[in-house]
Amino acid sequence: MKSARRSKSSGFTIVELLVVIVVIGILAAITVVSYSGIAKKATEVGLQSDLSNNSKKLKLYYTEYGTYPDSLDTNGCPTGNVTPADAKYCIKVITGNTFVYSSSSPYSTFTLNETNTASTTTYRIANNTAPTYVVPHTGILTALGTPTIATGAGPRGLVISPDGKSAYVTNNDDGTVSMFGCDINTGLLSPLSPATIAASAGTPYGIAVSPDGKFVYVANSSTPSISQFSRDTSTGLLTALSPASVVTTGVNPYKIAISTDGKNLYSTGGTNSVVQLSRNTSTGLLTLLSPASIAFAATPWAITISPDGSSVYATDAGGFSVVQFNRNSGTGLLTTVIGTPVTGTPYSVAISPDGNSVYVPGCSGNVIKMFSRDGTGALTVLSPATIATGPCPIDVAVSIDGGSVYSANNNGASSNISMFSRNTGTGALTALSPATIATGNNPQYIVVSNDGNFVYATNQSANTVSMYARN
Repeated sequence: MKSARRSKSSGFTIVELLVVIVVIGILAAITVVSYSGIAKKATEVGLQSDLSNNSKKLKLYYTEYGTYPDSLDTNGCPTGNVTPADAKYCIKVITGNTFVYSSSSPYSTFTLNETNTASTTTYRIANNTAPTYVVPHTGILTALGTPTIATGAGPRGLVISPDGKSAYVTNNDDGTVSMFGCDINTGLLSPLSPATIAASAGTPYGIAVSPDGKFVYVANSSTPSISQFSRDTSTGLLTALSPASVVTTGVNPYKIAISTDGKNLYSTGGTNSVVQLSRNTSTGLLTLLSPASIAFAATPWAITISPDGSSVYATDAGGFSVVQFNRNSGTGLLTTVIGTPVTGTPYSVAISPDGNSVYVPGCSGNVIKMFSRDGTGALTVLSPATIATGPCPIDVAVSIDGGSVYSANNNGASSNISMFSRNTGTGALTALSPATIATGNNPQYIVVSNDGNFVYATNQSANTVSMYARN
C-alpha cells in the first residue's frame, strides 16, 4: 500500500513578495536618483560648454572691433545699436535655453547668463571669468539698510540706466527729474550734484532711457510734449538736449517706451491715440512720424514693447483692455491688431524678458491678468486667468531672469508690493510667502534692477523711493 504524501505549494509567501517589492523599490529609487543626477550633470555641462563657446565668439568680435557688442538681439546677434552689427558673431544656445547678455559703455566688459528653462539652472560667464553657477533668487524682497531716499514732490516714473549706475525719477508736482547714482553692489541710491534738473514743460510722468544709455526722455503729462536729455555716462548727470530740448507730441503723453533697436519712441496720449516718433540713434533727437499718431481707445495709459521689437502693447484704462499693435521695424509705424479685455483698470503692462508672457494689473479688480504670447505677438489668456494682488495694483515689473513678478499696490498708508514667483515655462504666477512687503504711501512705479538683485518703487505721497534687495 502506497503511503499518501501531502502536496506542497510552490508559490511565494507574503513575506517573500514583500521583500521582492521592497528590493524593486530600492532599485527603482536608486535608478531615479542616478538618472536625475546624470540629467542634472548633463544640463550643467551643456550650459558651461555653451557659455565657453559663446565667450570665445564674443572675444573674436572684440578682437575685430575693439569693443564687445552693446547688445544682442533675440537671435543672439550683435544689434548694431551702438557697436557694429555682424552676423559672424551671433552666439548660440541649446534649444530651450534662454540667455541674458549685458555690456555697458565703453563696452570693454560683458556678462552672459544662460538658463535651462526646464530646470531653471543658470550659469554665468564674464569676459574675465570661467562659467559659474548662479544661485537662484527666491524672489522675496527685504528692505535695504537705508530703506528709502527722498525725491522731489509727487514722484511718478522711475528708470535705471542700462549700465545700472544711475536712476532717474520724474517728480510730477514740482516739474523736476531727480538724478541718483546707484551702487551696483549694495543697490543704494544717492543724490547726484545737482540732485535735480527741470523738466522743460513741467508735470513730468513717464520716463525712458535709450538702449545705449546716452539719452533720457520724459513725458510731460499736462502739456503735449516730451523733454529730451543727454546723459553723461561717466557722471550720470542729465543735460537738456540741444538744439531741441522738447518735442511737441500734439497730445498729452503719460507713459513712454523705446524700442530695443533704439530707433523709435512711442507714447500713450490723452486724446485717444498712441504717438509714434522716430529717434536718431546718434543725436538722440526725436521726430514725429507720419502719421504722428495712431487711433486708440478711450483712455490710453501704459505702453511696452516686446524684446524682439515686433509688438507694442498699450492699455486702455477706461475701456478695461490691452491693445496689440504690430510694429514695422523699418518704418517704425504701428498697425492695430486686436484689443483683449482685462480685469479692472489697467494702468500698467509688462512683458517677460523671454517675450513669452504679458501681465496686466487691474487696479479696480485687485488682480493681475496673465497671458501667454506667441510668435505673432497674439495673446492667449492663461488658466487661471488672474491672480490676486494687494489693493489697486498700479504698476507691475518682471525680473530679468524671468523668475519673479512684482506689483506696486496703491492703497494710501497701507500700500504694499505683491511678490510672485513665475513659472518660466508656462508664465503662470504663484504668490510667494510672505506674499507682500510694505512700501511707502501710494506707490506709482516699480522697477527691477538690470542685474535682478534690487527692486525700487516710487511713493507719490511720501516723496520717496523705497529700496529693496531681491533675495
